[in-house]
Amino acid sequence: MTSTRPIADRVRVFVQWFEGLEASEQEFFMALVHNEKKVRDVVNALASMGQEQRQDVFQRLGWPQDALSRMPPSAQPPADADQDVEWEEWKAPN
Repeated sequence: MTSTRPIADRVRVFVQWFEGLEASEQEFFMALVHNEKKVRDVVNALASMGQEQRQDVFQRLGWPQDALSRMPPSAQPPADADQDVEWEEWKAPN
């Protein structure tokens, strides 16, 4: 949905609406936006990987392979197709 009002007016109205919410509702919406941003960052990172690299990430994380098959091919070919990334196991502090 696109508005004909200038963005500055829309932002002002949104901020007024947001400030009118209860603190718990503000916290909920901020967490929702933050989580959405994190998801988009992951999607963008996966989109920048080559197919083999994505496959490796999905296998290591135990993600379903059918989700990988639904992803479109990488938007950019890898800068160096022969580049290999070494996996390091995470160790919990003692």
